[in-house]
Amino acid sequence: MCPNKYYSIIKDCANPFNTRLQMVMHSFEFGISRTARDFGTTRDTVRKWKRLYEQSGTKGIISRSRAPKHIPHKTPSHIEKMILEHRDILPSWGPVRLKEDFDLPVSTGAIYRILKQNGKIDKRRKRKHDTKKELSHIKMQLRAFEKIQVDVKDLIDIPRYYRLKRLYDLPRYQLTARDVKSGMLYIAYARRNDCVNAANFLTLLAEHLKKYGIDLNKVTIQTDNGSEFIGNWRQRSSSLFTHMTKKVFGMEHHRIPPSSPTYNSDVETTHERIEKDFYNLEDFNSLPSLSVKAHSYLLQFNLIRRNKMKFNKTSFEIVKEEHPDIKVDIASFIPILLDDLGVYYSKYFSDPVPVYDVPELAKNEKNRKMKTREACRDVPSTSS
Repeated sequence: MCPNKYYSIIKDCANPFNTRLQMVMHSFEFGISRTARDFGTTRDTVRKWKRLYEQSGTKGIISRSRAPKHIPHKTPSHIEKMILEHRDILPSWGPVRLKEDFDLPVSTGAIYRILKQNGKIDKRRKRKHDTKKELSHIKMQLRAFEKIQVDVKDLIDIPRYYRLKRLYDLPRYQLTARDVKSGMLYIAYARRNDCVNAANFLTLLAEHLKKYGIDLNKVTIQTDNGSEFIGNWRQRSSSLFTHMTKKVFGMEHHRIPPSSPTYNSDVETTHERIEKDFYNLEDFNSLPSLSVKAHSYLLQFNLIRRNKMKFNKTSFEIVKEEHPDIKVDIASFIPILLDDLGVYYSKYFSDPVPVYDVPELAKNEKNRKMKTREACRDVPSTSS
């Protein structure tokens, strides 16, 4: 006796052929009535499959399509041909637009059915991972250090680091540069987010690349529209950062559109990565401690860490493919405090400081320090 009813078996079974065959063989041996009882179905069902088996053999009990053989209201073939022709010309247009723009005499549901039956509907949407793969192939067409994205990360957004910053007077800002093709990463720190520190960082980066044979005339620096990069948005002359990039080092300076951080996605994703893998794991009790540990992280990031989106290669391996003789030291960039350099970039000018675009804080730094010392001398001593 069959433990389950026939209809339950058929409902849960992808291919009911064997169940029907057992039922037919059971009916030959025990009769239709007992078979109906044993399989939990009706006698008409047993008779049906027994008759089909006697007429056509095993082919008779195979499941058949229930689609009608004749459809009186089926869309005419010339209309189907017209829909497919329009779709081939405009592959991004859906049923609604095709019907409205070409005044097709069928419903949008019929248009969708026709497109689907002819393989014109791709239900698989383009996923973010697929887009990133396509972008990675495009980026790999660039030369190493052809495009470098530069940005500033405010570190007080990290709760763990913010506590250590207040305890040990650590810098607030991280200036980051990342090569788009290889992913090579360079960082430095600053207490002030201004054009002086941005120019100092650019100078250190340019000197570092030039030292290892990178042609700066083929390098493009890409930044957002922060005041440290573009200066005052109302000024008509070039900012200090742009002047240093173009006039001094011969590189290009490109700015991304406002409110479009995805244009700088390489450096932005690095900020997220370094927060998880470095600032949320390490402790720092002084500026030297921060610098040493950050330098170790950069070496690991540039020399050891493999990037799946860059064909599972390290940043240095990608650079090495284009520059076989380049030294491994190009991956080493010590993250120093830029404020300690003063106006380091000024050594490239005949005048100490270009007046047109440097903040008053930087221009008068020396005068302010002198006034502070003089004021301290005028304070009467409290010692006995």
